[in-house]
Amino acid sequence: MNLLEIMNKTLVELNYKEITDFDIDIKKPDNKRLLDVINRLNKDICILSDDFYFRQKVKEIELTNDRFEYSPNISGHISKIIAGTQEYKFESDYSLFYKNTAPAYSFGSFGTKLLIAPTNAVAKVFYITDLFVEDATGELKSDFKEADDKSIIPENFVEKLFINGAAFNFKQNTTHPKYNHWKMNFDSSVGKLTGNAKLFAGNHIIINGGFKKL
Repeated sequence: MNLLEIMNKTLVELNYKEITDFDIDIKKPDNKRLLDVINRLNKDICILSDDFYFRQKVKEIELTNDRFEYSPNISGHISKIIAGTQEYKFESDYSLFYKNTAPAYSFGSFGTKLLIAPTNAVAKVFYITDLFVEDATGELKSDFKEADDKSIIPENFVEKLFINGAAFNFKQNTTHPKYNHWKMNFDSSVGKLTGNAKLFAGNHIIINGGFKKL
């Protein structure tokens, strides 16, 4: 379900007019506010757990023994770096890399640079992303902006999370006749999502099928 579909289903739920021309209609005050609500909601849900499998990403980097600074196209925090059978260890003192005295198979950071002790290898960088929206080309970004942008949250959770969550957050009126219905469905969906994350974090790992349909 993309951004336009999320917005239109929420607008229908709220008894508002659907978007027909995204580029024009998104500039209307109510639609802009709903977009802000959806962006905030997406972030609030995704940061609930680092154990969400959909936040776990991997990036390959070709290492060479004549450099130690790298700028991989990733955003988030690194959990492991592995090259072949070797796991790299974190080194907090970035100056060792610049003095060429960093321990072998170590990594660190300085500013926006990833520092890795010089070697010839192809390393896999495992990280937990902090970018929670995917565009039409598969690139990750921080916010919904285009009609065909999608959340990284599993598709089978999106509708119940976003339609209910966006509706009660948009209205912010506890006396609305559907407020409790929206809030209850949203809270239930969040509970099921985080419950699945705990299964992945423990010994009961589900490979086939991933997150169950709500």
